[in-house]
Amino acid sequence: MKNAVKKTIPDINSIRKLSIYFSLTFCVFSLSAGFVRILAQTDSSYFSRVFNAQKPYRIFLPSDYTASQKRYPVIYFFHGNQGSHEFSIDGIQQLVNDSHVIFVAWNGRSVTADLRPYNAGYHSNVKYTVQFKEYFLEFVNHIDSTYRTLPDRADRALMGHSMGGFMAFFLAAKYPQLVGTAVNMKGSSEFFVGYPNNHTLYQVRNMFDNLHGVRLRFHNSTVDELVHLNNEVNNGARRVKDIDYDYEIIPGGHEYSAPEFKNAFNYVIASFKNRLPDPVRWHHADLYPDFTVWGYEVTSNLNEPGYIDLKGVTKGGMRIRTGKWQPAGPLIPGVSINIRTAPVYKPNTTYSLVDFNETTGIKKDTLLTSDEKGSVRFSVNYQSHQVGIHEKYGAAEIVYTAHKVDGKDIFLNHNKPSNLKLKLLNRGGSDSKKIRITLGTADKEVTITNPSIELDNIPTGKTMWSPVDFKIVAHNKPTTDGSPFMIRFNLTITDNNGHEWKDEFDAPVFYNVPPFANLGIDDGDSEIFGSGNGNNIAEPGETIMIYQDSHRTRLYYDDPYIDGERLYDELQPDKWGDGYALSSLVHISKDCPIGHTIRFLACYEVKEWKTIKRNVTWGTFTITIGK
Repeated sequence: MKNAVKKTIPDINSIRKLSIYFSLTFCVFSLSAGFVRILAQTDSSYFSRVFNAQKPYRIFLPSDYTASQKRYPVIYFFHGNQGSHEFSIDGIQQLVNDSHVIFVAWNGRSVTADLRPYNAGYHSNVKYTVQFKEYFLEFVNHIDSTYRTLPDRADRALMGHSMGGFMAFFLAAKYPQLVGTAVNMKGSSEFFVGYPNNHTLYQVRNMFDNLHGVRLRFHNSTVDELVHLNNEVNNGARRVKDIDYDYEIIPGGHEYSAPEFKNAFNYVIASFKNRLPDPVRWHHADLYPDFTVWGYEVTSNLNEPGYIDLKGVTKGGMRIRTGKWQPAGPLIPGVSINIRTAPVYKPNTTYSLVDFNETTGIKKDTLLTSDEKGSVRFSVNYQSHQVGIHEKYGAAEIVYTAHKVDGKDIFLNHNKPSNLKLKLLNRGGSDSKKIRITLGTADKEVTITNPSIELDNIPTGKTMWSPVDFKIVAHNKPTTDGSPFMIRFNLTITDNNGHEWKDEFDAPVFYNVPPFANLGIDDGDSEIFGSGNGNNIAEPGETIMIYQDSHRTRLYYDDPYIDGERLYDELQPDKWGDGYALSSLVHISKDCPIGHTIRFLACYEVKEWKTIKRNVTWGTFTITIGK
């Protein structure tokens, strides 16, 4: 093996057991054969340029590894808090032998002395500039270049427990083009990830859109401290259409047993034999300023917490915007984004680029030329853009851009009819005629009286509001925990040329709940949160936090005179550094008229300490600016 430093480390100290350990794991160097023979479990290390240090790992090779020249799939295992690469569980070597795979357990500690791994958690846990997203790429390259692996993504799987389960889903969502299967066993639900002076809240329940093309297994428990937070994660996964997702409830607590591990391991082996194709349409939200996904390279000057969000990416284009959080956080002014697409176009060919700015309503048409490999490059600002890329007279492509309910805002009515109108864009190169739009949702408490409507024509590069409203009644109950509360709607759009397009959007429900009555407005009087003249009245140009009794509230609204929002996070209370309470600070624009009323849907949470359970209470209220 090249670039590997072999080191055998026993788990026990007795001399007798130590001699047995070495007899089972010794390396036989065969210079004539040109390879290193490794039997059973072996501890190894290599010099990591990312960490500028030796990084250890434990590897299990199948019994037929040295007797053949075959290549093998690889399973990477990520340990939890206070763990290390010294993975051990009954029957692991037999599983590896029977399944003909390589199993690798890495070390997730940034510094050897650290017990908490992965440089993630609450603010104080993000200590290092070195990022595990970079180490993962380096480590995979080391394993692939040192051992006879099958380096295709379909033959690469991630497994993890607790904090390692979080990492399995995080890295699969970060690099879906590199991972075919991911198993999360009772993983942490949300952490801050990034750099000590710039890190972003990553909530697993809101990130499943990133995971199209990856086969997923998620284990929850019955009495685990994380069971309620992971119910929220499962509810987040269930609302996303067309992901390959399997959910298991394992009786017991947080630790995992040999049978549970075998269950997860065998799921991965079955996945290796039944590969998922690469998605033809995908989404990706990333908290880092520069990233590569599915062959697309994105660079930006993002230098604060938040995301760059690509939605509905196809050969025909994409939606791209910034967001302070997921999902649909406010835009991040000042960010410039550069895209180099995958080489999916004809080389050295002229293409039309349609840039419809959803924020301003302005459309720009430009010509660009693909490079010698078939990639195209373009740039956008921080606002929400629908970008179409097509040759002259290329195929049509219809996408969602906006919706209105009863002609006023984005909120569905609760327990009474809503008239939902859609705004569509043809970002393709040809007119689309005789269009049928079919609307659906997985939420069984939402009924759509007329799920299909028709319109005659959307010319190329044009937007159009649907001439007929969808009739919808939302009977769903308010969420009582932190599960995503918006309704996910799925669109299927067809035309007379046999084209079919998919899209989706989220719509909030303005719940019919008791109004919050004991309101307080912090506009600077606390000298901690809001800012303004401190008279407890919302006025133009002020930043306010709104309380119900003593509870800080999270706010949802659709009003043009709120031109900024940031979230305040806290552990309430802190047990594992997981499950953050979020409340809103909103900015009233300077040009907001005195007497203008703003309608809010709001909630606050009280968290149980022992089970880390969020208890969420919803309410509504209206404030009048200047009064």
